[in-house]
Amino acid sequence: MKYALGFSWMGFIAVMLVMLPNIFYFVFPPANIPDMPQGRGHIINIVENASRIIFMILLIFMVNGQKVKYISPYTACMLVLLLLYYWLWCRYFTGGRNYSLLNEKLLFIPEPMAVFPVLYFIAAALWLNNIPAAAAAAVFGIAHIFNTYITFR
Repeated sequence: MKYALGFSWMGFIAVMLVMLPNIFYFVFPPANIPDMPQGRGHIINIVENASRIIFMILLIFMVNGQKVKYISPYTACMLVLLLLYYWLWCRYFTGGRNYSLLNEKLLFIPEPMAVFPVLYFIAAALWLNNIPAAAAAAVFGIAHIFNTYITFR
Protein backbone atom coordinates (compact mmCIF):
# COMPACT_ATOMS: atom_id res chain seq x y z
CA MET A 1 0.00 0.00 0.00
CA LYS A 2 1.19 3.45 -0.85
CA TYR A 3 0.54 6.12 1.73
CA ALA A 4 0.73 9.84 1.22
CA LEU A 5 0.21 12.97 3.24
CA GLY A 6 -3.25 14.36 2.71
CA PHE A 7 -6.47 14.98 4.54
CA SER A 8 -9.02 12.25 5.18
CA TRP A 9 -12.46 13.64 5.86
CA MET A 10 -13.58 10.15 6.81
CA GLY A 11 -10.71 9.82 9.27
CA PHE A 12 -11.49 13.25 10.70
CA ILE A 13 -15.18 12.42 11.12
CA ALA A 14 -14.35 9.04 12.66
CA VAL A 15 -12.17 10.74 15.29
CA MET A 16 -14.69 13.52 15.97
CA LEU A 17 -17.58 11.08 16.48
CA VAL A 18 -15.75 9.51 19.41
CA MET A 19 -14.46 12.79 20.80
CA LEU A 20 -17.87 14.50 20.86
CA PRO A 21 -19.04 13.06 24.23
CA ASN A 22 -15.69 14.02 25.75
CA ILE A 23 -16.50 17.68 25.12
CA PHE A 24 -19.62 17.30 27.26
CA TYR A 25 -17.55 15.49 29.89
CA PHE A 26 -15.22 18.48 30.21
CA VAL A 27 -18.11 20.96 30.27
CA PHE A 28 -20.05 18.85 32.80
CA PRO A 29 -17.41 16.98 34.85
CA PRO A 30 -18.21 14.14 37.23
CA ALA A 31 -20.09 15.00 40.37
CA ASN A 32 -17.98 12.91 42.74
CA ILE A 33 -14.38 12.34 41.65
CA PRO A 34 -12.54 10.23 44.23
CA ASP A 35 -8.89 10.70 45.13
CA MET A 36 -6.74 9.27 42.35
CA PRO A 37 -4.14 6.61 43.11
CA GLN A 38 -0.64 7.96 43.53
CA GLY A 39 1.15 5.04 41.87
CA ARG A 40 0.11 5.64 38.27
CA GLY A 41 3.03 5.03 35.95
CA HIS A 42 4.41 7.99 34.08
CA ILE A 43 5.73 5.81 31.26
CA ILE A 44 2.31 4.28 30.57
CA ASN A 45 0.83 7.81 30.51
CA ILE A 46 3.44 8.89 27.99
CA VAL A 47 2.80 5.82 25.81
CA GLU A 48 -0.96 6.33 26.04
CA ASN A 49 -0.90 10.02 25.14
CA ALA A 50 1.79 9.75 22.46
CA SER A 51 0.09 6.82 20.73
CA ARG A 52 -3.29 8.64 20.91
CA ILE A 53 -1.80 11.64 19.12
CA ILE A 54 0.04 9.47 16.60
CA PHE A 55 -2.96 7.34 15.62
CA MET A 56 -5.22 10.41 15.29
CA ILE A 57 -2.67 12.16 13.09
CA LEU A 58 -2.22 9.03 11.00
CA LEU A 59 -5.97 8.46 10.68
CA ILE A 60 -6.60 12.04 9.58
CA PHE A 61 -3.49 12.93 7.58
CA MET A 62 -2.24 9.64 6.10
CA VAL A 63 -4.16 8.53 3.05
CA ASN A 64 -3.77 5.96 0.34
CA GLY A 65 -5.25 5.62 -3.12
CA GLN A 66 -7.50 2.68 -2.32
CA LYS A 67 -11.21 3.26 -2.62
CA VAL A 68 -13.13 2.86 0.63
CA LYS A 69 -16.43 1.00 0.71
CA TYR A 70 -18.98 2.99 2.69
CA ILE A 71 -20.91 -0.14 3.63
CA SER A 72 -18.64 -2.89 4.90
CA PRO A 73 -18.17 -5.16 7.90
CA TYR A 74 -15.86 -2.48 9.34
CA THR A 75 -18.50 0.25 9.13
CA ALA A 76 -21.08 -2.09 10.68
CA CYS A 77 -18.66 -2.82 13.52
CA MET A 78 -17.90 0.89 13.92
CA LEU A 79 -21.61 1.70 14.11
CA VAL A 80 -22.28 -0.91 16.80
CA LEU A 81 -19.25 0.18 18.85
CA LEU A 82 -20.13 3.86 18.53
CA LEU A 83 -23.74 3.25 19.58
CA LEU A 84 -22.58 1.25 22.60
CA TYR A 85 -20.12 4.01 23.49
CA TYR A 86 -22.82 6.68 23.21
CA TRP A 87 -25.17 4.54 25.29
CA LEU A 88 -22.51 4.39 28.03
CA TRP A 89 -22.17 8.16 27.92
CA CYS A 90 -25.94 8.53 28.17
CA ARG A 91 -25.90 6.18 31.16
CA TYR A 92 -23.24 8.38 32.77
CA PHE A 93 -25.04 11.69 32.13
CA THR A 94 -28.50 10.41 33.09
CA GLY A 95 -26.98 8.70 36.15
CA GLY A 96 -26.09 12.02 37.73
CA ARG A 97 -22.57 12.14 36.24
CA ASN A 98 -21.51 9.60 38.86
CA TYR A 99 -17.78 8.97 38.41
CA SER A 100 -18.15 5.23 39.05
CA LEU A 101 -20.39 4.92 35.98
CA LEU A 102 -17.36 5.68 33.80
CA ASN A 103 -15.93 2.30 34.74
CA GLU A 104 -19.02 0.19 35.29
CA LYS A 105 -18.98 -3.11 33.41
CA LEU A 106 -21.32 -3.69 30.52
CA LEU A 107 -22.45 -7.30 30.77
CA PHE A 108 -19.14 -9.20 30.83
CA ILE A 109 -17.00 -6.40 29.34
CA PRO A 110 -14.69 -4.69 31.83
CA GLU A 111 -13.66 -1.07 31.19
CA PRO A 112 -16.19 -0.62 28.35
CA MET A 113 -15.63 3.16 28.15
CA ALA A 114 -12.00 2.37 27.29
CA VAL A 115 -12.55 -0.77 25.22
CA PHE A 116 -15.28 0.41 22.81
CA PRO A 117 -13.56 3.52 21.44
CA VAL A 118 -10.28 1.64 20.99
CA LEU A 119 -11.98 -1.12 19.00
CA TYR A 120 -13.86 1.55 17.05
CA PHE A 121 -10.61 3.32 16.14
CA ILE A 122 -8.96 0.09 15.05
CA ALA A 123 -12.01 -0.74 12.88
CA ALA A 124 -11.96 2.80 11.43
CA ALA A 125 -8.27 2.51 10.55
CA LEU A 126 -8.83 -0.88 8.90
CA TRP A 127 -11.87 0.50 7.05
CA LEU A 128 -9.70 3.33 5.69
CA ASN A 129 -6.96 0.82 4.77
CA ASN A 130 -4.61 2.61 7.13
CA ILE A 131 -2.52 -0.14 8.74
CA PRO A 132 -0.06 2.25 10.47
CA ALA A 133 -3.00 4.01 12.17
CA ALA A 134 -4.46 0.63 13.20
CA ALA A 135 -1.12 -0.36 14.74
CA ALA A 136 -0.84 2.94 16.61
CA ALA A 137 -4.47 2.58 17.79
CA ALA A 138 -3.66 -0.91 19.08
CA VAL A 139 -0.71 0.44 21.08
CA PHE A 140 -2.94 3.23 22.36
CA GLY A 141 -5.59 0.66 23.27
CA ILE A 142 -3.25 -1.44 25.37
CA ALA A 143 -1.94 1.61 27.23
CA HIS A 144 -5.38 3.22 27.58
CA ILE A 145 -7.10 0.11 28.92
CA PHE A 146 -4.22 -0.60 31.30
CA ASN A 147 -4.19 3.00 32.51
CA THR A 148 -7.98 2.96 32.96
CA TYR A 149 -7.71 -0.25 34.97
CA ILE A 150 -5.05 1.26 37.23
CA THR A 151 -7.06 4.46 37.69
CA PHE A 152 -10.24 2.71 38.76
CA ARG A 153 -8.71 -0.03 40.92
